Amino acid sequence: MDSCRVCGNSQNNRHHVFQEKYLGLGDEFAYIECGACGSLSIVEIPENMDRYYPETYYSYAARAYNRFLGVLKGKRDLHYLGEPGIVGHLLSLFLPAPPYIEWLKNLELPVGSSILDVGSGSGVLIVNLQDAGFPSTGIDPYIREPITFANGTKVLMQTLEETGGSFDCVMLHHCLEHMPAPREALVQVKRLLNPGGKVLIRVPVGGTHAWRTYGQNWFQLDAPRHFVVFTETGLRRLTAEAGFNTMKIVYDSAASQFWASEQYANGIPLADEKSYAANPDKSMFSATQIEEYAKQAAALNARNDGDQASFYLQWTA
Repeated sequence: MDSCRVCGNSQNNRHHVFQEKYLGLGDEFAYIECGACGSLSIVEIPENMDRYYPETYYSYAARAYNRFLGVLKGKRDLHYLGEPGIVGHLLSLFLPAPPYIEWLKNLELPVGSSILDVGSGSGVLIVNLQDAGFPSTGIDPYIREPITFANGTKVLMQTLEETGGSFDCVMLHHCLEHMPAPREALVQVKRLLNPGGKVLIRVPVGGTHAWRTYGQNWFQLDAPRHFVVFTETGLRRLTAEAGFNTMKIVYDSAASQFWASEQYANGIPLADEKSYAANPDKSMFSATQIEEYAKQAAALNARNDGDQASFYLQWTA
């Protein structure tokens, strides 16, 4: 496939060869860099993708869930969402707001809105969303078996195409880049949305500082698992053509764009025992370096140049 998986362009594309670096296998894969939108697309998807998805890559096993603690966290979350309550207020004094509170606020979702989370894995996000007052369902074709939590939340073992129902919001957290046909995936997302529904897409973003600095050692290339690495231009164009308005884009990259890419440049896989991800004490980085990387990431985010972002969309039905 020599055309861009994002915009379909086949003119003036640049060719790259990227290695598998997460596991340190070194297998090589051809990608194209789109001459129109700048996004990266894998040319040919390997037949043996299972080889590149170790159990450590994602967590698919069901996690322990404590209903009582879930109720308390839900009250805390409702406080952060502007719902009054003494218990929630007291809990907020020593329990900071989790990241999904910002997502819900940026989506402008009222409490009670239904949510579908695509690529849920073990369901750790949706069980919290359910406790916060958002009826939530997860789907993931790669879990070992369907999961049901004590609060009624379910993770179903199925694909987007196999999913029915309608939702006020669909979330795709770092999963759209793993899909071979993102345009078709957005058609399925729209099918599952109520009119005027919201979408949150969180993805790595190409063309940014980390790609320009590290090139093939940028850890979020993640060949061959990432079939596509979108640029902001590419994803904006794709979502607009699918019928979505962009409400907001928030760059939310982290220190990992530096330390993980530096490791790759030094021949250290992310899954290696000397990796900061696996064992910070044995890594090549000091705590001071990691803190500095975090500051640099925050500065890049402020300039819309970090290596990942959250795209907040609304279906213009």
